[in-house]
Amino acid sequence: MLLGGMQGMERVLHSDVRAPYVTMVTGPPGSMKSSFCMTLLSNHLTRTGEFGLYCTVEESADSLLRGTASMGLKVPNNLQLTDFTELRRENENMDYLKFTRRMIEHFKQQHGERFTTFVLDSLGAIYSLTSVDEVMRKKMFGFFDFLRSMNLNVFIITERNVGSHAELQGNEGFLADAVINLGMDQRNGKLIRTLQIEKMRHCRHAMEKMAIDVGPGGMVILGPLFD
Repeated sequence: MLLGGMQGMERVLHSDVRAPYVTMVTGPPGSMKSSFCMTLLSNHLTRTGEFGLYCTVEESADSLLRGTASMGLKVPNNLQLTDFTELRRENENMDYLKFTRRMIEHFKQQHGERFTTFVLDSLGAIYSLTSVDEVMRKKMFGFFDFLRSMNLNVFIITERNVGSHAELQGNEGFLADAVINLGMDQRNGKLIRTLQIEKMRHCRHAMEKMAIDVGPGGMVILGPLFD
């Protein structure tokens, strides 16, 4: 799904991932994590006709769609965009992981094996609404287990500080099959957005930091960024 989802991805991956597969997409604010996931899903679903679900907890659906349109990317009809921002205002004590599980089960029942891809944007937003303790860590372990049982390609977005390891609250980095880090480098007075694979099970991949940009159909991987 990754190889068919973004122009230039063949520079990064020598083989593709297969569901069930959970990928953490990390990076500081402004590194275009949401845009990266929207590009992958939109292109993949347009090409295959499969069904995908994108849950936004932090940014409103309208804002996300405006950002997607600004990249020249068309959101296909077979991508369901679910906005949790209103729920956050109305239900402070809501169990978002349980709600998300029920929603995934609903769409799996509705679309069957055609439902192949899921994005959670973002994990940090869910953690900000609950206390991160041993109970929450166990819930997260169960949630990852559930996602795999649904046979999905999953992308979970989470923030990280510049130059540091992913700020994961529990064992998500260990539980995930892959960690893709998006970042920003300063070169000759210019800010360059970057992508680097930090972890990827069952898949041969490049280790170099890659330059990325926005092309006519969403984000594009340009190639290795050399010092």
